Amino acid sequence: MSIEDNKEVVRRYYEEAFNEGRTDLLEELIAKDVVNHDPLSNETLTPEEARGFEGFVRHVEVAREAFPDATVTIEDVIAEGDEVLVRFTFEGTHEGRFVGIEPTGNRIRGTNMVLMRLEDGKIVERWEESDSLDLLRQLGVLPPAEELARTA
Repeated sequence: MSIEDNKEVVRRYYEEAFNEGRTDLLEELIAKDVVNHDPLSNETLTPEEARGFEGFVRHVEVAREAFPDATVTIEDVIAEGDEVLVRFTFEGTHEGRFVGIEPTGNRIRGTNMVLMRLEDGKIVERWEESDSLDLLRQLGVLPPAEELARTA
């Protein structure tokens, strides 16, 4: 597969499978033995639930359950060899349990970076970095930075 083909797989994952909730596409885009290195998945799912293809599907389902109106807007895609790096904005309303936090009804918005490795046109490995501190502030679990600074 070419670099452009790999970028297209990642784009389809976010814009079609995730944004549209089309988990039926995941079989086409995700390898059966995919490894998902995502700290939020580890907090949301048991180690058994997070493994392999079924764990990846569950990762998507849990995110969609917690934020049913979630959308990902791709900002940048950079690829080299078998790796694709994507920077995106995530927006959604917290309407379901997420990493142990009961629904708040808060609207959240944040940027994430994900590095994916592909083989034979499928995602085989995924690493995500996000600003979890800002997410917890938006969910109301932590006070705003200004308030923390005043108490420090």
